[in-house]
Amino acid sequence: MTFQPSGQRGLPTPFALPTYRPDRLTHILLGDYAAVVEAINRMELLRYCDRVAWIEPIPTGRSGEYISVMTRRLVATDE
Repeated sequence: MTFQPSGQRGLPTPFALPTYRPDRLTHILLGDYAAVVEAINRMELLRYCDRVAWIEPIPTGRSGEYISVMTRRLVATDE
């Protein structure tokens, strides 16, 4: 599935959504460039993920909006 900015049908985009895998969780950040980068940095400080796990924020085609994606393997928990 390809991400297509709303209202921008037919424009090529370099971003394709990751394939669904039940053992993985995909995080998507969508917003202002600075806010996306700040959220990524904050998750790294919390040791939730490494900054390099995220794709570099790319423009969505809407004014000032960026998207970044990170996929992480789910850890099995014993209950």
